Amino acid sequence: MIITAGCTNPSAENVEETEQPLSYSAEYFPEWSGVDHLNRTWTSGEFNNQTAFVAYFSAPWCTHCEPTIDAYDQVISSHHMMVFSRESREEYADMLSWHNRTEENLNRTIDRPFILYPSLAETMDVQSIPHAIFVNEQGYIYNVQIGKRTNLTAINELWELTQKATFDENTGWNYAE
Repeated sequence: MIITAGCTNPSAENVEETEQPLSYSAEYFPEWSGVDHLNRTWTSGEFNNQTAFVAYFSAPWCTHCEPTIDAYDQVISSHHMMVFSRESREEYADMLSWHNRTEENLNRTIDRPFILYPSLAETMDVQSIPHAIFVNEQGYIYNVQIGKRTNLTAINELWELTQKATFDENTGWNYAE
């Protein structure tokens, strides 16, 4: 048996390549609705196709996550970040207590909704925390950050890119100036 590679007959040399169109894809952040620590209902409709946002996943017992929430809170504009709890155990279901403890530990006000939403965390496959999902104004997931983040400049640069990013199935990610 003889194994050959490349062209095996003269007619193969004249075959023209045909260009296949590129296909781009991006994942939408799912629709959601949840009640925050002040009993206000928030929905994805308030954000998708209107404004970029950050879905920040953590848990009430995660005190090492507080420096990260502190950094994100300093960078992300008001009403553009929700804090979702991925914890499903009943003893961690009190979002008001978690919010107040976080403010006390950081010694400042955190004006963000704290929402109990373990099923959304499961849908988004949140395994490790802190877990931040940057979503552009079209509702596409632009970037995911997992783990401790405290570099305000890096967070700000990513947030600015998220706000400028648009997705097109024909051209991929584009950035408005």
